[in-house]
Amino acid sequence: MRLIMLILILCTILLLAVACTQPISTTPPMMREITANNNDITLYVRVAGDPASGNVLIAIHGGPGMTSDYMLNLEKLAGPDLAVVTYDQRGVGRSSSPTAEPGNYTLVKYAEDLEAVRQAVGVDSVYIFGHSWGGIVAQRYATLYPNHVRSMILMGSGPPAWGKIRNCQDAIYQRVMELVQSGIIPYHPEPGSPEAEKNILPAYFSDPNFWFSADDPSRAPQIDDRTTQVNDLTWAANESYDLTADLAGLNTRVLNLWGEDDPVRSIASPAIISALPNADIETIVLNHCGHFWHECPEQFFTAMRTFLGLEGVQK
Repeated sequence: MRLIMLILILCTILLLAVACTQPISTTPPMMREITANNNDITLYVRVAGDPASGNVLIAIHGGPGMTSDYMLNLEKLAGPDLAVVTYDQRGVGRSSSPTAEPGNYTLVKYAEDLEAVRQAVGVDSVYIFGHSWGGIVAQRYATLYPNHVRSMILMGSGPPAWGKIRNCQDAIYQRVMELVQSGIIPYHPEPGSPEAEKNILPAYFSDPNFWFSADDPSRAPQIDDRTTQVNDLTWAANESYDLTADLAGLNTRVLNLWGEDDPVRSIASPAIISALPNADIETIVLNHCGHFWHECPEQFFTAMRTFLGLEGVQK
């Protein structure tokens, strides 16, 4: 009997030793590509993680006219407890284009597209993450579909009304000219061209010599001829937008993230805070960071995990 007990104890110790030496799983989260349809528009959608968890973050990219590729590092948050969804907005990337008319690029159309993405993923309520122009889309969506928004995260978001857009554009132009004079940004004779848009990206960084890491799953924002066309059509359609009255009634949780050196922070952030008097809003400023979180990933992902309740998840 003692011999049998000794053997059982030894086997248990051996099994524990083997279990303890197994490496922690680094398997990437489950990923699939689907489409979402809004009338005649088909949207490319990428889902990382498991929506069956009931926790879904939908990310809305900037521009207008860029694609979602630069947001792929958000999938670091994905796993069995959270799905991260990215998609290309109408007219860009792998999504289809409506007729090239401003009426097809209103904020309501963009919000309807986001609602189509939510429905395609198959969950009732979501966390929404809006970056830059995507933050304006997030704000519009939250006012039109408040029952489907668990909380809203804004990173370097555009302001809630057109009046401040002009001020933001002036601030960016001033930053561009400073870098042109210092020789960091080359002068380009065709403002608004794809080449010119790519050249001015350093104006959005804290360190103008920063560039997207080759180790980062994201890519630099994709800018081409469709970018400039969609940008022009979108601003033409929304040049008098004002969300302040609708946002005043929003009472959801909001995380208002800003890079310390984002050229539009001093303009847009106060406007957002002022427009959300009834929201539970938290503002965090990321040190040594510009308009893109890629400059300060540790600070950014810490803030995101804390807000989403993923503090114990490290990737």
